[in-house]
Amino acid sequence: MEQVIPIEECAKQRLQVLVNAYTLFIKGLMEEGVDREKVQRASDKVWTILGRQAAEQLKPILGETITIESLQQAGAIAENVHGMEVSRKIEGNEFQSKFENCPWSEAMLALDLPEEWRFCVSGHIAFVENMYKGLEPNATFKLLQNMPAGDEICESRTAV
Repeated sequence: MEQVIPIEECAKQRLQVLVNAYTLFIKGLMEEGVDREKVQRASDKVWTILGRQAAEQLKPILGETITIESLQQAGAIAENVHGMEVSRKIEGNEFQSKFENCPWSEAMLALDLPEEWRFCVSGHIAFVENMYKGLEPNATFKLLQNMPAGDEICESRTAV
């Protein structure tokens, strides 16, 4: 079968379906009265597993020795897959990421999810911490600002 749309556009559309499905599912659970903490724990478990899987997939690409540059590259790959627009800067043994555009946050805001139901922040932390620790056990990740809480950007620091 001939490719009807370019592969990049197909990937973008698939990501949008995933983002919308996840967000609508969370909203549906909220509207059904499911306990928020249970939903968040379940969501974070999923993102923890996905972060570990990402680390396993990236290990052969990044090699045995993981540096701050390797972690930044892993982050850039994951951010690209998840449709985020990010600027990054390395300083010594850490790097700063500024997330200027995020389809996950946009979808939750567009569907008017209350702040306490915007699990993209805890999911992001669960995913990234597990991906980085799966690559380098001494890696640390801190989210300093987040859009769902009203900040203009999400900002993080990663160190080894």
